[in-house]
Amino acid sequence: MHSYHIFYFPFKWEIPNKKDKLFSEQVDLDDIKIVPESEWERVQIPDKIDTSIVDDRVRKDYEAIFGEKNYYFEFVHPALYDEQSRPNSILHHYERKETKEIAHLPQYIIKTKGKSYVLQIDAMNLNLYATGVGVISFFLKNEYDNQKDPDDIRIINQFGRRIMPPHYGEITCGPDKRGLISEEISIIGLRGIDEYYKEDFNAERYGLSDVWKPAKFICQLVKDLSVDLKVIPVIDDRMFVNCWYGNDKLSEQFKASEKENDLIKQSVLDLEDKERLEKFVEGDFWYKYLFVDEGSDETCQNNKMKTELLEKCTYYRWQKYGTLYGVSRYSVMLLTDMGWFSKNIVSVHMRTIYSRMVELMLVQRASMLRFSDEVTKVSCLSDANKMTIPHKISSLYKEYIRFVNQIFFREVTAQDQGIELYHIMMSQFDSEKQITDLDDEISELHDYASLLADQKRNDNGQLLNVLAAIFLPATILTGLFGMNPFSGDFCLGDFIFQIGAIVSISLIVLLIIRRKIYEKK
Repeated sequence: MHSYHIFYFPFKWEIPNKKDKLFSEQVDLDDIKIVPESEWERVQIPDKIDTSIVDDRVRKDYEAIFGEKNYYFEFVHPALYDEQSRPNSILHHYERKETKEIAHLPQYIIKTKGKSYVLQIDAMNLNLYATGVGVISFFLKNEYDNQKDPDDIRIINQFGRRIMPPHYGEITCGPDKRGLISEEISIIGLRGIDEYYKEDFNAERYGLSDVWKPAKFICQLVKDLSVDLKVIPVIDDRMFVNCWYGNDKLSEQFKASEKENDLIKQSVLDLEDKERLEKFVEGDFWYKYLFVDEGSDETCQNNKMKTELLEKCTYYRWQKYGTLYGVSRYSVMLLTDMGWFSKNIVSVHMRTIYSRMVELMLVQRASMLRFSDEVTKVSCLSDANKMTIPHKISSLYKEYIRFVNQIFFREVTAQDQGIELYHIMMSQFDSEKQITDLDDEISELHDYASLLADQKRNDNGQLLNVLAAIFLPATILTGLFGMNPFSGDFCLGDFIFQIGAIVSISLIVLLIIRRKIYEKK
């Protein structure tokens, strides 16, 4: 294996006939109707795992999960794992059945620049969260010698992640002239009609109104789970990239020189190593690899800004061993040598432990955008909906509190490298500022709901006061004279006089009250 690529597509999901319901009803995972005999199967972690499991692949999965759960704090587990012991789970985890049939793994094929890049699909997951967002993730192995060069890796990352045309010219210029999207992306080996899992970005499929319309295979994969779900991209027009790349020649360019006993020689080597590292990091490959650039020109044409970006995004902890991590707003990248430890330990951690961390960050970001979108919708409700606004805000506020407590975390592990990488990711996504801004939005909306509730109570109290004032004359008269006629015997004249006196006085009181209310306005 020359490289390993994970593409994540975060999205917002909706059930169309529930979009006017309370937010807690809109995002209820148990209300999603799963297609009978779907090729997706929900996979939950059992309460107790039988160590005598015969299936070697399943046993290895549980062994990896064992290490992951020990890596992360226990309070983080509900956001990472779909566990049987949690009836009100915030996560439903689905896996594609075909990827578990070892005899014939599906393939992810990218056609671009006159070449087809074929990647083996190691796994394909679909996670749905109780914040109304989801993530489709593709775990792809690159095992072919004709696509192992640095340029090939960058092309796979750039064109494999592009699932929406960035502008209309990319559709109409013709497949062979495209610069940002591939000629075609297809998934073969799935049970179903092949055409449904292929996207060629044909102009016949995309109209001028079809903005933020994801690739056909993305929509079909979600339909394979539930036909009721509507998929709406929420972060970017590209998938997020997590990539491990093993290359001895590149690794040697920044790897530490062999140690010397002579202190003078060692100091010289340290200086040379520092210069080599700076030259590599600021060179041609690392920037393009980290920021997923494919072309000959870098997307930053200012040396000072480029240096600042690289310094902010590069993680140097294992540099002397020939390993560099990089984190940007749309990628988490790892470059190592092709040694046994790099291929069998470091790369495995990248697609297990740190893959969980990447998805958690994406879910946090997507959820914050989903809540912000819902705040906007509720804020735009007309006065005619004032009776339902407090209920909608209350439901939204409840789900937001759940999100803050169960998905958004400022710390997820006690391990040094995990802490450092997580903080870099949070910095790239600007999560602290985003959650603070969202806190303010939600708090203002909650204050507005409290204001509406207070106003409703005041209106009801005022109505009761008016009614009490209107019936006050009748109460006084009946208190003074009792319920009997003036003469002691029933007399129609006395009765009409009493009723007339009560009505007259009540009308006078009503007019006075209305005048006072009008003057206040």
